[in-house]
Amino acid sequence: MTPTPTTCAGWTNHVCRRAAVFAIAAICNLPAAGASAATISVGSTIVLAPGVIVVPITIADGANIAAWAFDLRYDPLDLQVNAACDPFSGDVYCSLFTGPVTEGDFFASGSPFNLLNPGFIDLEPTTLAQTGLLFGVNGAFGGFGPGASGDGVIAYVEFLKVGRGPSDVTVENPTVTTVPEPATVAMLATGLLLSHRRWRRRVTTHERTR
Repeated sequence: MTPTPTTCAGWTNHVCRRAAVFAIAAICNLPAAGASAATISVGSTIVLAPGVIVVPITIADGANIAAWAFDLRYDPLDLQVNAACDPFSGDVYCSLFTGPVTEGDFFASGSPFNLLNPGFIDLEPTTLAQTGLLFGVNGAFGGFGPGASGDGVIAYVEFLKVGRGPSDVTVENPTVTTVPEPATVAMLATGLLLSHRRWRRRVTTHERTR
């Protein structure tokens, strides 16, 4: 007599193996974190005041973005991150909490629960002069739903113009994290439900023929 299948431990039963196939197939369709066609780049410079500029960091072709991160490289003989900016002076690009790095409009629907880490200004260990690297800037979506999509500004970075160079700023190590779309999650749940129903039907058939 064929024993009634009661467990999927070890995937020894062919019905359980079939259930695993359904589950794995559904899971494989989930988008991996950071696997996105979105691009992070430098936008058009904003002249805020004589000797003060703001550089927007933009995202394009975003789809269900839950988080982003980047580093910035610049010429320290030409630009300095304006770490001494005054948030009480009416400067909208200077925050009491994040200083010269402020949030853009891309995550606007998640406000005021978004998270923004302004990163760190790399300094020479002896002179404490800026080396030309702002690293570890990152943000996370704080709203409901799968995330933000489309194009927009993810952050603004305020600089002091200290030289006569071209004021080039480049993005390094850009990353984005995506979340599954509701349809993908539904597909996973449906696959698991169908697998369970087939397994239960097989169990019932065995019990009736015993």
